[in-house]
Amino acid sequence: MNGAGGRPGDGRTGVDRSPFPEGGLRHDALFYADDRDYRAAVAEFVEAGRAAGEPVLVAVPTGRLSLVRPLLDPLDGVDLADMAVIGRNPATIIATTLRDFVHRFPGRRVRVVGESLWPGRRPAAHRHCVEHEAMINLGLTDRPLTMRCLFDRSRLPAGTLADVARTHRWLVSGGVARPSAGYRPPRAVLRRLARPLPPPPDGAHAEPVRAEGLGALRAAVAAVAEAAGLAAERIDDLRIAVTELASNALTHGAGPATARCWAAAGDLICEVSGPGELADPLAGRIPPPVTGVRGRGLLLVHRLCDLVDVHVADGVTTVRLCLELPAARVPAQRSAPDAVQGGFVRPATL
Repeated sequence: MNGAGGRPGDGRTGVDRSPFPEGGLRHDALFYADDRDYRAAVAEFVEAGRAAGEPVLVAVPTGRLSLVRPLLDPLDGVDLADMAVIGRNPATIIATTLRDFVHRFPGRRVRVVGESLWPGRRPAAHRHCVEHEAMINLGLTDRPLTMRCLFDRSRLPAGTLADVARTHRWLVSGGVARPSAGYRPPRAVLRRLARPLPPPPDGAHAEPVRAEGLGALRAAVAAVAEAAGLAAERIDDLRIAVTELASNALTHGAGPATARCWAAAGDLICEVSGPGELADPLAGRIPPPVTGVRGRGLLLVHRLCDLVDVHVADGVTTVRLCLELPAARVPAQRSAPDAVQGGFVRPATL
């Protein structure tokens, strides 16, 4: 039996809608066993969407593109995206992919099948992927979106599979969607994941955050990054991200803040920490209204970095960002080829 109560090799997605709400978000998970399961899950989900006249996005990691592309090439109304690109930082998937796809088709229900956490994804990203799944439930609850998430039940850790049950209201198996007994409200999941960050090493470079010293701060973190071997274009990303964090600390903080930067375990890490509390868990995950003048800084930081942690404790907020060394494994979204528009890749262009 798998985590959803199905049999090995049973990757059918089914069309049973009985447990789903009439409108708003439908967010479920399907545990697959092998490539055959995977192809069947994608094919049947896509076919059901096309039969209902719903636009479909298939977002799978690089290694799965060749597996699903033969299914999708002949089809109209289906977009394909490389999750390793659009989900390089899991915190960007909602803002740059899911919301954009919904907004492309006003007044229509759309559907997305994807795999945000796959075997081989680096362990540091696992918790961020679980956060992303909880954030979907928190930030997209009223959207006309059917979201099916695929997870490898044989190769992902047992703890991760338990987190899947906590972040999906329904688990699909044997052609039927059943309520997940392990489901928890998204804010409860986020509280559980909000663990203290490891302290910076003794040798971390530290700089005070001052309005008149932002140029010196940018130069200091760039020097640490260059010495660590970070690619030049990513050093530019780092400068912008650190400036945004420092500006937020100066604008919204309740006292002096400090920036620290260091290299560790193949990553360039930088953080800004100071008094103040960031109360909205969706900050940086959901774009502000177009008429708003604030709320885009943290969104930009997520776009520029590989992983971002926001930790609030004892009246202090720490935002820690991470960029892989010596360079990101995949291109940043803003530098992707012309074939990638808004995070979407048409099958014919791959």
